[in-house]
Parts: sequence; structure tokens; C-alpha cells
Amino acid sequence: MNSISLSGSLTFLNLGELIQIFGTNGSTGILKIKSKYVQEPGFIYFVKGNIVNAEAGAKQGLDAAYALFGWIDGEFEFSREDVKTKNSVQKSRMEITLDALSMLDDGQIEKLGPVSYTKAFAESSEKEPAIPVIRGPLVDYMYVVDEEEHYDGDKIISEGKFGNWIWTILEGTVEIVKETSQGPIAIVRLTDGSFIGSISAVMPGQNVRGASAVAAGTVQLGLIDSQRLYGEYTKLSNELKEIIKSLDSRLKKQTNMLVDINSGKIRINEMLRGKKVLIEQGTNNTSAYMITEGEAFIARNTKSGYLPILSLSEGDFIGNIPFINIGQEPHSASVFASKDIKVSDLDIGNINKEYDQLSVTFKNILENLGSCISATTMVAIEMYKRQTAIKNSFF
Repeated sequence: MNSISLSGSLTFLNLGELIQIFGTNGSTGILKIKSKYVQEPGFIYFVKGNIVNAEAGAKQGLDAAYALFGWIDGEFEFSREDVKTKNSVQKSRMEITLDALSMLDDGQIEKLGPVSYTKAFAESSEKEPAIPVIRGPLVDYMYVVDEEEHYDGDKIISEGKFGNWIWTILEGTVEIVKETSQGPIAIVRLTDGSFIGSISAVMPGQNVRGASAVAAGTVQLGLIDSQRLYGEYTKLSNELKEIIKSLDSRLKKQTNMLVDINSGKIRINEMLRGKKVLIEQGTNNTSAYMITEGEAFIARNTKSGYLPILSLSEGDFIGNIPFINIGQEPHSASVFASKDIKVSDLDIGNINKEYDQLSVTFKNILENLGSCISATTMVAIEMYKRQTAIKNSFF
């Protein structure tokens, strides 16, 4: 009889750590890995602690084992059982792990999560910058009320226009484009499972689109039931509503900051002048606050110095929101505050419990929002680094 010996989240134990555990224990059995970004699970087969085979979609053997290292967001379970499969993997578990980690660093293995970055992104040129790709989880058709088809070049959303609709991408790719004085710039590409349209579409009032969404090839969209989402939104506490509004505002401010960086208007030293460090990058600060007066500036500390991310003001939150990864403070950026800054504490414990009660679709929309913020942050930082490098080359 098969029994589950170990199960959990890949964010707690990654694949490299799991392989080490099963190798040290000389385990025989099957490791099953599930991700909400693919329909079918992946499998790694162990005999006496050694990997003998693997499956990941159409991939088999060593190629599948490498691919599964890219499944960084998912769940696993290991069952002890007799393994009846051919031995198609000849490398040791240590060789596999070291090779896979090196391939991940070099962008040779796709990271199967909400945002895809490759080595080419960091090495992209000014003329042809690479664009991050955002995918979503499997679609919940319970929230899809209609389907639409769009073709290459179709403008699904126009910047500056009003609209209170949200779509999910059933199949295809959509490019998010922002107009600038130097011409349009592509910010991110959204693909299967991602959402098009702002979360503010389910809030009271009219929603002005902050960017355009353009079909890149044939795209199948599912129109989301906004009334159902609005009904869920109205039942939220004021604190969680304010956080959601601030997240939506943060993406718009981040996008506008990107435009300013593109036009050469940003001077990081001027923006930091007179401000004190409120939250240091890399700290384990688990608190979050709402700004009631003054302003804050978010910047990433790198070997090249601080790089600009965005400015925040009254009504914006700062700090750690545990259920949304936006790629900013406290782990990946610092918060600088003006001398007149005033903040109020947010009860993250209660907010987190409330978040857990949201529908899967509402959570997925917020996760997609966080992924868009994270991706836009990376685009802004890489754009600023390229501009700085070009400027320095003239001196």
C-alpha cells in the first residue's frame, strides 16, 4: 500500500532540498509536483535515493528533471512505493542539482511562476529590450460570463478611456503598452491565465485605463463577472479595501515612473535628498503602514547604488503585505521617508485572515496585480541602468 511520507509547499522546501532529503534517506518512491500554472503534475522517480526517471509534460528523463527545477511555485508530495520504470537518468543527484541551478541562473530553464524572466532580460539592449512575460493560474470558468476573440494588433483596451471590464486570457498573448513623448513602449506581455483590466474596475466610480492592451497574435479572452467580484469587494473591511486600492495605485504610479525614467526626468539623488531610511532593504520587517501625511520613495539598493522605483503619498501603504509579492520592500527595496511622514499601523494578522477567505478568482486577480507590479519594477530598473550606462559612456 502506498503512503504519503512527506508533503508541503515548494516555497518551504525547494526541489534541490527535497532531492537531498530523499538521497540521504535512500528513499524509494515517487515525488509528485503540482503547479497551478500547468494542468498536469510532474513526477520524479527515486530508487534508493537516486533519480532514475522524471516526467514533466512532454519531457521525459533528465530533461524533465531539469524542467521541474523551474516549478518554483507549487505543492509536492512523496509516496513510498515500488518504482517500476526504466532507468533513463545516469547522472548523480548532486550533478543534476548543480547543473539545474546553473541552468536556472543562465535562463536556460523556464521558471514556471507568475512572471518569467530570462538572462536575456538583464542583457537586453536599449534598442531591443526584452519584455517580462506574466502568466496566470488555470482559469476558473465559474467567473467567465462570455468569450471573445481578438486578432493580431487589435486594441483590447485603449489608454485614457473609461472601462469597467476585466478579462482573463484563455489562450494567446496580450502586450501592455504605455504612451510616452518618445513613442509607445511595451511594458509586459500577459499570457494564459493572466487578467486584463484594473482591479479598480470592481470599485465604485469610473475607471480610467492607465495603459493600452494590444493582441499579439490571435487571443481568446473570457469576460469576468465584474458584478460578482463587486459583491465580494463590498463585503471587505475598510483596511483590506485600502490595501487593494493602494496596490492598484502603486501599479499606476510605477508605470508613470517608468515613463519618466524613459524620458530622462528622474534624478535619484534629488529624490532621496532630505529623506531618511524608514525600512531597510533585506530586513525581516513584517509590519505594514498606511501613509497619512508626507511622502515616501521606494528605491532598490544595488552594487551600482540606489535605483529608483516609485514615489508614494497619502493613502499608500508601505511595508510587508504577506499575501502579495510585489518585488519591492522590505525584501527587495528600501523605503525613504520625508521628514513630515506620518503613518498608521495596519493589522496584517487580521487582514491576512480576511484575505484567506476570498474566492480563488479574487485572489488570482490580486496575485496577477502583484506580478504586474513586480514585472514593471524590473522593467523600470533595467531601463534606468541602461540609460545611466549610456550617459556614463559619453564621459
